[in-house]
Amino acid sequence: MMKGMKEPRKLAVWMLAAAIGAAAVVPGYASAAQAAAPTKQASAEAMDTAVREAMKQLADQGVLSGYENGSLRPNQPVTRAEAAKLLVLALGLKPAGQAGSTAGLDAAEHNGKWYVPYVNTALSNGLFEIKDGKFRPNEPVTEGELAAMAAKALQRDNLSLSTWLSSVADGKANATRGETSRLLVKAEQSVRSANASIVSVRAIDGIALEVTMTGPMTQSDETIEKSAETFKFDGGLTIVNQPRLKTGSVNQYIVPVTKMEEGRAYKLTYKGEQVVTFTGTGELIRFNDARQVTNDTFEVEALLADGVVDYGYVISAYAGGRGKDAIVLEEGNRHNGQPLQIISSLRNRTAVLTPEGGEPIRVSYVGYTQSTDGKQEPKFRLPAGTVLQQGVRYTVSADWFTVKQPSFVASQIAPLTIASAKQTDAKTLTVTLAQDPGDELFAFRSVTLEGSDGSKLTAQYRVQTRQGATGIFDLQNGVELKDSVAYSVKPVGAWAVTSGEVTLASK
Repeated sequence: MMKGMKEPRKLAVWMLAAAIGAAAVVPGYASAAQAAAPTKQASAEAMDTAVREAMKQLADQGVLSGYENGSLRPNQPVTRAEAAKLLVLALGLKPAGQAGSTAGLDAAEHNGKWYVPYVNTALSNGLFEIKDGKFRPNEPVTEGELAAMAAKALQRDNLSLSTWLSSVADGKANATRGETSRLLVKAEQSVRSANASIVSVRAIDGIALEVTMTGPMTQSDETIEKSAETFKFDGGLTIVNQPRLKTGSVNQYIVPVTKMEEGRAYKLTYKGEQVVTFTGTGELIRFNDARQVTNDTFEVEALLADGVVDYGYVISAYAGGRGKDAIVLEEGNRHNGQPLQIISSLRNRTAVLTPEGGEPIRVSYVGYTQSTDGKQEPKFRLPAGTVLQQGVRYTVSADWFTVKQPSFVASQIAPLTIASAKQTDAKTLTVTLAQDPGDELFAFRSVTLEGSDGSKLTAQYRVQTRQGATGIFDLQNGVELKDSVAYSVKPVGAWAVTSGEVTLASK
């Protein structure tokens, strides 16, 4: 634990009550925890009704077939062959690659079987793996496997799909026809569409909107480049970063924007056609503390205990990398019944740092530092060449956040120490510190490589690549390392020093 780290800062407090338990259940679906509650019978009846309705819907669509006696057998395990058919038909998957052949199946064993076209399509879309060269069409599919396949088809995270199954605990139980039907009905609503339109817009704090769509947008429409064109606001408001689907949600996006005015009526024009109005709020993001982390950088800390969560833990795009810390919000952006304020993207945001008795300094957010290493501590950096003065009290402020303890006294902090560097290929190298900083302190730092031939190259840290004490750095301006040249590595600026002469080791 780093010096000054407080126990509440750990995201261990974020752990879901039971992996994917009651708090992770999509509204309308019962969980294992709820099933154990006094309303067990009512919950079971609701689940049975939902299963029956889902199976009937898929049967009416021609996706699900009954048996010879007309029964649908909701408790019957789903085989790999059946899963292929259900996924392809329910989600409207089209063949890709070599789907016209048996696409990896043993022709002699599978030729002419009913499932071949569905399996071909599923395989060509990357939904299945061939084990030992055999497809094993009659092998049962586990709930975890089913969720993963549906997630791949929908271009979503596994956690979202897992929460749409009512009984997933460890994902090892066999998926039944009933549970599969419930999942697929939800998944049908989650197929991405270029025709998705806005249902509603509401401000969730002073710098973010919650936009509910008819369904998820295409991944192309979600990019910052495209959304900057399609989300147009009046009143000087602009989009800051791309819209992000909430984990477990079919159609709700968090959309970061510039600072809104309290009570102001705004107009959003989507794709130049649809016009939606909403009322702005001036609600400030609530940070707990401000503190120095390097001689030119400080951070502000938000705590889940204070009801504040970074969007990195609640959006679908990041769920896969957050492990047990990923959260599926309940209705109204609640977690375990507690309403949460969501910190959206801080891209391009600034704050003010005022030294006691001095002039205010405009500082910029350091990209990709707002939720790293299990902590919610976005960092801000002084202008290049400016450092904090030892013994001076500084106060942090902004028009978009508030801090309970906004002041700190600057001290002289020892720079990081580069212990070694190693070439990975002609354009990249890894840089290893003498010890793990336990936080994202590499961000937007650079090193120079001075060659024995007199050349001088620059490499910049690749954001989000640090593993412990080691980070990846990329050479700039398209230059490459030469095998015949020896390079010494030095930091650009005072963010680090070297432990003696650091020579670039070969790959």
